[in-house]
Amino acid sequence: MLFYSDEDKQLTECKFCHKPHYKTKKVGRDKHKDVPVKRMHYLPLIPRLKRLYASMSYTPHMRWHYENRRKEGLLCHSLDGEAWKHFDEIFPDFTVEPINVRLGLCIDGFTPYGQSGKPYSCWPMILNPYNLPPELCMTTPYMFLTLIIPRPKKPKEKIDVYLQPLIDELKLLWIEGVLTYDISRKQNFIIKLH
Repeated sequence: MLFYSDEDKQLTECKFCHKPHYKTKKVGRDKHKDVPVKRMHYLPLIPRLKRLYASMSYTPHMRWHYENRRKEGLLCHSLDGEAWKHFDEIFPDFTVEPINVRLGLCIDGFTPYGQSGKPYSCWPMILNPYNLPPELCMTTPYMFLTLIIPRPKKPKEKIDVYLQPLIDELKLLWIEGVLTYDISRKQNFIIKLH
């Protein structure tokens, strides 16, 4: 489990397997410090999505997917694909509002020490907003590094534990939405996503 919610931060052991949350580390001659057994780095998504609508240089691009439909049979963006069209049919209320955000999730691991070092891997997770034009979708300013999972091995079956903060944020954005200011329209709106 992750100890990230307010009530979980107070726990000293896992609710499920009862392993300790902290291990004692020596930091000086007679001093000891409790440090977490494992760590994960999470960068919240909502503030970055809000920032896209707070800048005049980004906001017009966030409606590109709605204003630039291609003719049938030409595939140059995710919106031209069958999955996008199928989603539009299932959730017409979501589709009507052009400012709602559509995201793509990418994860891949690498070994920072190569073959010669000790076994260790790092698993970055990146979210891309697909509202943007094709030339911007996969550029660095729009690739949101959301979490980094440092582990000796692949996360495999435990990846759902690491994804919990992101899932909670995505649920909030899907069900309730978040109040955001659109600088181009000079008005507040509820941002939702898919």
